[in-house]
Amino acid sequence: MTTLARPTGHDPRSRLRDTLASRVDIARKVAAVTSLDRKALDAWAAEALAATVEHACRNSPFYSGSVPAEVARAVAQGRPHAFEAIPFTTRDHLSAAYPLGMLAVPRREVIRFDESSGTGNGRPIAAFFTMADWLENNLTVAGLLAAVLDERDVAAIAVPYELAGVGQDLDRAIEILGCTIVPLGAASPSCTPDRMVDALLRSGATTLVCSGTRALFLGEIARRRGVDPRRDLKVSKILMAGEGASPAKKRRLADQWDAVAYSMFGMTETNTLAMFCRERDLHLVESRTFFEVVDPRSGERLPDGSVGELAVTTLASRAMPLLRYRTGDVCQIEAAPCACGSPLRRLRHRGRIGDRIPLGDRWTSQLEIEDIVLSAMTTAPYYFAFDIDGDVLEIALPQSSTDETTRASITAAVLDRLGASARFRPLDTDRFETALRTSAKPTMRNFSAYGGGEAAGEG
Repeated sequence: MTTLARPTGHDPRSRLRDTLASRVDIARKVAAVTSLDRKALDAWAAEALAATVEHACRNSPFYSGSVPAEVARAVAQGRPHAFEAIPFTTRDHLSAAYPLGMLAVPRREVIRFDESSGTGNGRPIAAFFTMADWLENNLTVAGLLAAVLDERDVAAIAVPYELAGVGQDLDRAIEILGCTIVPLGAASPSCTPDRMVDALLRSGATTLVCSGTRALFLGEIARRRGVDPRRDLKVSKILMAGEGASPAKKRRLADQWDAVAYSMFGMTETNTLAMFCRERDLHLVESRTFFEVVDPRSGERLPDGSVGELAVTTLASRAMPLLRYRTGDVCQIEAAPCACGSPLRRLRHRGRIGDRIPLGDRWTSQLEIEDIVLSAMTTAPYYFAFDIDGDVLEIALPQSSTDETTRASITAAVLDRLGASARFRPLDTDRFETALRTSAKPTMRNFSAYGGGEAAGEG
């Protein structure tokens, strides 16, 4: 392991003062950029975009070899459409460059090394951050979270703290606001779902930060322990991270917890990409990232309001700049002003390209199936699993939701919205809940693994 030699005459106190002073400068920079109006933000972003391309092509081994020099010069000179000539970056590129091929600063400047296998091809990717990269993101997220959180809140954070930086990022951003933190983590043997519920009760937590599926699961664990989330717990806000959420899931969470559910969006390699406002709309963090929506097949950039694949370019990441990174997320960007008054454009997340599911002669998604099933369910536990058999959607339901009314409602919605038929099986609830307990990113999974009975794919 390489270590850094301490310079002769090094004064730890002097270095600490310099570090603190630099952090104050970073905070001032974030405050200035995040206070810009739309016109000023666009002008700042144009300059930041050119600087990012220059930095990446000069210092990143990957981009110095993949972006033609004439293209980089054209972007620096501000030529129209020059940026769109930059080749896309994909997750496969990040995997192939693992672990250090994307690093664009000397290693001594890196203060964080994060890693994720995420929802892509399963191979690991690395993410690096300088102190400025990391602190700027913390402060930016804190400013956006201030729309609904303040020093009176107690935030229980039940997302991964290991390797992927989402736990630490949200932890520090929420701490900056003066909130009390309850660091629950995710899937830790030392903090089981039962202990999480106990911690929510003892701490008087007002905010739960986790995936929507985990929140539904914790609500069910509380109910079985004789704890009514609506009456006995103080959680009034659920901040969802790590998983998309259908409108039906948000309604179920609101009913189960008597809480408002807010969505966040980001990934390990990019940090936070979109954050909610007080109106519960999802706003792009345009003070840190440049966003495009492109045609998934041709790569052509699409105008605001079009549905396509989200591509992002970092504007404030020195350690690991990303140029035109294809996220694999199907999104729509809306430029119309939000009632909250933010100059940031809004994001509509439509699921992931890799999650598209063939059903007969149509395509659907896990989020659409989730919306159909959870809309029909009226009795806890609010989870299910599914599989596809040609043009039939096979749905595994817990015993409490096998009544004729629920099944008839799901069948009608599947036919109306998906043009398909539905078939039902019993959910192996114990097996499914074991998967939820041990997963860092729980979701409603394919029931060939968790549905029990004679579900497809089981021996």
